[in-house]
Amino acid sequence: MESVKKPQHILQLSEEQRGRFVASFDRVLSDIDGVVWSMEHTVPRAVDGYAALQRAGKELTFVTNNSVRSIDQCVRRFEKVGLQVAPAQVWHPAQSIVLYLRDIRFEGLIYIIASAAFKAVLREAGYQLLDGPNEFIEESYESLAKTIFDRQPVRAVIIDVDYNLTSPKLLRAHMYLRHPECLLIGGATDRLLPVAKGVNIIGPGPFASILIEASGRQAITLGKPGRELGELLIKHLKISEPQRVLMVGDMLAQDIHFGRQCGFQTLLVLSGGCTLEQLQAETSPDLLPDYYADSVADVAQLLGEAPKAHV
Repeated sequence: MESVKKPQHILQLSEEQRGRFVASFDRVLSDIDGVVWSMEHTVPRAVDGYAALQRAGKELTFVTNNSVRSIDQCVRRFEKVGLQVAPAQVWHPAQSIVLYLRDIRFEGLIYIIASAAFKAVLREAGYQLLDGPNEFIEESYESLAKTIFDRQPVRAVIIDVDYNLTSPKLLRAHMYLRHPECLLIGGATDRLLPVAKGVNIIGPGPFASILIEASGRQAITLGKPGRELGELLIKHLKISEPQRVLMVGDMLAQDIHFGRQCGFQTLLVLSGGCTLEQLQAETSPDLLPDYYADSVADVAQLLGEAPKAHV
């Protein structure tokens, strides 16, 4: 049985390997949370890594699963940490879903389970949304039935992060999905969200899985690691050679899996949701990166004139 190739730390590459690695990609797609910053802090010197990549002539695009924060908020925070990023350089599920709906010329009513910021993006794009219930219902079948059964002509159900997710919302979404022409579209797929060192909370993935299982549908996924997101990025960024793209992220199941199925090269950073021990324990080729680093700061050192030895 062929052994699984172990990823290499970028600072343990030989000078020749470093040169080949840097020359092997033209564009960088990078996650944000856990890579540039976390909920608690900014990753030290990560900005230096991105600046070094830009000086080396690499095109930079950020691809996040976090739609709770708007693109404008991301741009302002990038500016605060010292990185100039244009709004067009930031992709998140709400924006990706708008692009997808435009590509397929979607028309019709959308039932949505998501945050206020997510809904705002779709409303601003001109889509008609239906949501709720946004209040508690009486604990009786009659009350539930009035909430989840209606004749609204919903043609798509969208699910992402909703801080106020309830059982009636999922039940209502499931009822709309009984109609064969109704699309099921997912944003973020994260099963767990790292919020602090060693602390994870349940992400939106398990709730989307409930709808997938109950409806028997395959979701159109416009967050990482969705195949549809990869196709959208390749189309809109005019990527003709996927192997010359480097995907950088901190999560094996979202970032690395996404990069590998798109045909990109992959770099895992250990500054967020994955530890060295978890990386070393992983055996699935679909989840193993080509390279890894302690953080994006290592990229600046890799591209420096006198890199220090990695311990």
